[in-house]
Amino acid sequence: MAGTSGLNLRDITAPPNLVTLARIALVPVALVFLAGGHRLAAVAALLVMFVSDGLDGHLARKLGRVTELGKVLDPAADKLAVAAVLVFLVVTGEFPLWALVLVAVRDVAIVLGGMAIVRRSRAVPQPLMIGKVAVVVLGLVVLVFAADIDVLEPAALVLCVVAVVTSSVAYAVVARRALSGAENSAG
Repeated sequence: MAGTSGLNLRDITAPPNLVTLARIALVPVALVFLAGGHRLAAVAALLVMFVSDGLDGHLARKLGRVTELGKVLDPAADKLAVAAVLVFLVVTGEFPLWALVLVAVRDVAIVLGGMAIVRRSRAVPQPLMIGKVAVVVLGLVVLVFAADIDVLEPAALVLCVVAVVTSSVAYAVVARRALSGAENSAG
């Protein structure tokens, strides 16, 4: 596991990781706008964050700067944005707690499963396409609720549940296969 034991400045300052860090910096900005009642500004900050999501990955591949830090930081940025805004909206009574719990359980399970796979195989697992679709859906759900578009909220909740359950099942199957394969090869 040489080379992956710690962070280095070169990884942190890699252009793709700087884009990811800038995306993370937009989360508190969006929350401040939401708390101040500036819905349009909050949605604009979130839109920039979600739309630029693919930019860091594109830059990493194009510049040949794919780092272990980036593999962890990029999905963490998405999870942070979704969780932070949904927690805010639950606290203000604008999003149901049960749906936040569903999203949080999925994210915690994915992180724990990924950590178990890393511990066994020493490699960061690749995201699944269904997981990427779920991130887009959750981003849209966050935007609908942050923008307070009442007419779209019921449909957004249904999409949220479908995306979370479907991606959870897919990740559980992959994690089970990866972990049972690692156990079989070690034994």
